[in-house]
Amino acid sequence: MKILVPVDGSEQSIKALEYAINLLKLTDPKSNSSREIIIVNVLPHFHIPLGFEKPMKSIKTGNTIPLSEYIAEMNELLKTEWEEKLSEIKNKFADSGVLVQTQLLEGSHSSRTIADSIVKFSTQVQVDLIVVGNVGLGGISKIKALGSVSRNLVETSNRPVLVVH
Repeated sequence: MKILVPVDGSEQSIKALEYAINLLKLTDPKSNSSREIIIVNVLPHFHIPLGFEKPMKSIKTGNTIPLSEYIAEMNELLKTEWEEKLSEIKNKFADSGVLVQTQLLEGSHSSRTIADSIVKFSTQVQVDLIVVGNVGLGGISKIKALGSVSRNLVETSNRPVLVVH
């Protein structure tokens, strides 16, 4: 069985990951199917409006650079930080008896785009199940039990989705 778990660093996404690993541990290790978790994070990709260039201080050098270069530095920094976070998470579960892999996907801040990136990837790698936390870093309102990414995944995925509360 191959399970995809989107992780955004929230408590609920880690809870969903732990649930998925425990679920796989219930399967027979002697069966012919593999026991695999793919942890994904969708990187927000920052953009600037056309014609909006403003001088900024470089994150790397402190020198003044165009806004477009500053945004590129931010995107690179986010990617590096998430590569490190995913590596830490993978190492935490290395002795779980389950094959753990990680993948960074590109998206945007839109919950629909994040969900679309996850759905597209889940189809490409042919996962059997997506396990997701009910809310992510965006939080929860008093009336809603699902965050926008979780809701979009449930509504658009062509794979089964298990929501962990």
